[in-house]
Amino acid sequence: MERKRFLAVVMTVMMVISMIPSMVFAAAPSGELGGKLKIKGLAAVGVVVSADYAKVTPEEVTDEDFTFSWSRQTGEKELTQVGTEKTYTITQDDLGCRLVLDLTPVDGSGLTGTLTAKTLEVAATEEEAKAEDTQQAETADGTENAQLEETADNAEGSQDSENQDTDRTEDVQQDAGNEQEDGSQNTEGQPEETTEGTDDSQMKIYTEDQLQVDENGNVQTDGSEKDQKTYEATATVEDSEDQICDFGTVKSDLEDVEAQYVQITNTGNENLNFQEISPEHFMVQDITEPLSAGESVSVWIQPREGLEPGEYDDMITYRTEEGIEVSFEAKIAVEGEDDSSDDEDLKPSDEPSAEPTETPDDSEAPSAGDNADASLEAQSLEVNTGSLNFSDIEENYTQANETLSVTVTNTGDGTVTLKIPKSDYFEVMNEDGSEAVSGIHIAKGDSLMFMVQPKTGLTKGDYSDTLIFESEEDPEVAVQVTAEVSVKEAEQEQITAVQADPESFSYDDLKEGYDTPEATTITLTNTGNTTVSLMQPYAEYFDIGELSASVLEPGDSAAFTAVPVTGLKVGNYLDSIQIAQTSSEGQEDVLTTIKASATVSEVKKIYKLSVTPEELNFGKAKEGYSEAPEAQKVTVTNDGNTNVTLNAPSGKNFKIGKLSATELAPGESCTFKIRPKEGLKAGSYTESVVIDNEQQISAEVKVQFTVKAARKAKIADPADNKITGISSDGYTTQSKITFTAVGAGMDNESPGKGDVRYVPYNWKVINTNSWSSAPYTAAFGITKAGTYTLTVTFDRQKYNGSEWKNTGEQDTKQVNFSITQAQTVTATPTPQPNGASAKTAVKTGDTTNITPFVIILAIAAGCIVGVVVYKRRKK
Repeated sequence: MERKRFLAVVMTVMMVISMIPSMVFAAAPSGELGGKLKIKGLAAVGVVVSADYAKVTPEEVTDEDFTFSWSRQTGEKELTQVGTEKTYTITQDDLGCRLVLDLTPVDGSGLTGTLTAKTLEVAATEEEAKAEDTQQAETADGTENAQLEETADNAEGSQDSENQDTDRTEDVQQDAGNEQEDGSQNTEGQPEETTEGTDDSQMKIYTEDQLQVDENGNVQTDGSEKDQKTYEATATVEDSEDQICDFGTVKSDLEDVEAQYVQITNTGNENLNFQEISPEHFMVQDITEPLSAGESVSVWIQPREGLEPGEYDDMITYRTEEGIEVSFEAKIAVEGEDDSSDDEDLKPSDEPSAEPTETPDDSEAPSAGDNADASLEAQSLEVNTGSLNFSDIEENYTQANETLSVTVTNTGDGTVTLKIPKSDYFEVMNEDGSEAVSGIHIAKGDSLMFMVQPKTGLTKGDYSDTLIFESEEDPEVAVQVTAEVSVKEAEQEQITAVQADPESFSYDDLKEGYDTPEATTITLTNTGNTTVSLMQPYAEYFDIGELSASVLEPGDSAAFTAVPVTGLKVGNYLDSIQIAQTSSEGQEDVLTTIKASATVSEVKKIYKLSVTPEELNFGKAKEGYSEAPEAQKVTVTNDGNTNVTLNAPSGKNFKIGKLSATELAPGESCTFKIRPKEGLKAGSYTESVVIDNEQQISAEVKVQFTVKAARKAKIADPADNKITGISSDGYTTQSKITFTAVGAGMDNESPGKGDVRYVPYNWKVINTNSWSSAPYTAAFGITKAGTYTLTVTFDRQKYNGSEWKNTGEQDTKQVNFSITQAQTVTATPTPQPNGASAKTAVKTGDTTNITPFVIILAIAAGCIVGVVVYKRRKK
């Protein structure tokens, strides 16, 4: 008895379990989306990527829960949609960009919110993408941890924020490891965290007052470092580790010495503008164009020709307008040519040292030969006079009439190489009259005479210059001579003359009553060689303006204006405008005379009117309009040369406003307004509104207005609602009954405001069924004989100008039909091609997975079989 009860209990439990709704075992995910969404697949051209839900909450979400949007990020925020499928195949167009995945829950899923994830920049190959992922994983720990700890230290410092940062750091570390294993991109569903391009060596640690937090909780800096302008530059000598342009040792002929090159690089973030330079011993290429940030330019450097024997070690410095200097070193040693005559005069003890001796400032070695040791000897120079005073010269001289001499004596202990002074006003020559050039050697105790004279072409004035004779070996060893000369003005014949431009002018087209025409400007130029003081000119028929200047030096100019006086009557007018000055004796001297004429002719009266605009169109209005169109303005202008008196215009179907003025002088205008009258019937109205005057001239403006007949709303009659397709012959219990509901006014394809129609809403025979949209057709069958009624309900709708809206009113239509019992027929199944005889399972719309219930039923059946076998064995 107990065994039977046990079996009954087991069977009952299994049946109850199998009847539990499927939602108990497989409830669909619902709620707010959270956690992290990642993108599965490497960011490389040709790779297929998809969504990874491993860290998305709630759990159990699948692709079926979302709609997908794949976008290409081409800028900081510029997104271009590239796909809407569950997966996306990366194309060549995505190279160098980041892909953004946006997930939105499907309607009715029970999920809310959205998820977003980004890939790294798309690489050309999977190998490059893997290398980028590896770099991200290696830097994620150190960089993210440092940023989070620094932010936490500089913030309020609460224990909660520290724990929060620690959790985020652990997530980053864990995600980095996951990315290396499955190739998914580490991006969050909410605020994005990325370690792309992080370099610990360039990390900036900000103080608390520099930190700013945006609305998403991301740390921002004050941007001061980003906006700071820096000016920096470096110089790199080609093929030289110690950055020295070393030309080595060369003969005195420097023509065959090859140039070397130096690279100048702008290492700041602003443009650099370099100044011209001219080193003493080397020629260098100037940088003429601005050098942009990060750019480089290669410049050449070469020794100057004519360098004396010796060693040269210069620091070449480029300077910019921004105050930056960039330097490099240039070196060369120049050997002198063998001189047999000098060798014979030298004693063995007097031969120059094989190694040149450096000067105290390390800038230049002394010349070779018998002057090799001059820098070690005391140098001194003297001149026989300290000033050279030349006699006055008359202007426009062709050659200086005087030459003075100066003698320079070497009073030092060794030979001096003399540097000849340069002057803008004086020439320094050798004693024989040839040009004196630098490099002349003066032995100890010797003297040289130089001839000095003023240069040709000096203009009137006093000239003074200091001529400095100095040693090329030591610039501090120098003597100076002051040279002075005065150039006087040449005596010439006094000429008093003034030229007028123009010498005559006329106004030949003046009409009686003319307005003042444009004035003529006369320019007076002193073409003589004496100063003139002009008197203010005057005329009878012309208004003369003030002279711009009354005292004119030779070559100077002055101007005045002349215009006919207003109101001259018909006739010819002639004036002689005299330009004169007062002589020293008080008499008036006429310097020149200007002829001026004017002709005034009679004017023919012209009457002419014009209107603007010439046409007005007030558009269209519906019959019964409540307000007439807005009035428009018309401008009437007197285009003639005589005053006119206007008459008020009028209209039949248009209202005409009052003229703003009735008396118009030539060129004057007045205005008035026009608008259609109220209450005009349907039709087209066109009129010409005429503006006339007492002088029998007129102008007109054409006006147009159209009144359209009012549209009558199309009101559908509910009597036209009908049900079609129901046969009056009746149906059997095996019939398929098909019908169509036709609403009145459903054929109104161009509705207007106020139109009414009827739309089928639902139908009922036994049960009520609804339509959501056309076609309004249905089919059904009834297996029980009898008489039935089909009822269709129609919604009344009204068009509001943009869409149909239900009014809340309904209309019903009914049709009766009969069902008879069908005869029972035993049919032999006929095989159908392509498996047409196979039965198709009825689809219920329930997508619940039935596998768990099949398993439970199998377990129950097994239990039953086991109990039965057990009982049989006991028996």
